[in-house]
Amino acid sequence: MEVVFDGRRIRSRDDFYAQIERIEGVPDWFGRNLDALFDLVLGVLPGPLVIRWTYAEVSAEAMGADFGVVVGVLRDAEGEPKSEFKLRLCKGATTEFRE
Repeated sequence: MEVVFDGRRIRSRDDFYAQIERIEGVPDWFGRNLDALFDLVLGVLPGPLVIRWTYAEVSAEAMGADFGVVVGVLRDAEGEPKSEFKLRLCKGATTEFRE
């Protein structure tokens, strides 16, 4: 499954969690914290799962350090053995970039 986040709508950690909660299969009990996010993308949501975050540069500027924290958790999940999760950060609508 691939989900697309529009970074122009993600200006805070709360906005990010609101986007996560819109993914089909996210349980009502999702905790809106970094540990819950890690567990969600690795073990709760069926894989393979790709989050394509368009306009990530807009989110990065608006979120400040929180952007790096959230992306760091997602990158950690991506790097886990047997992980079926991928994060794609895009500058604008389509060009992938690394933060």
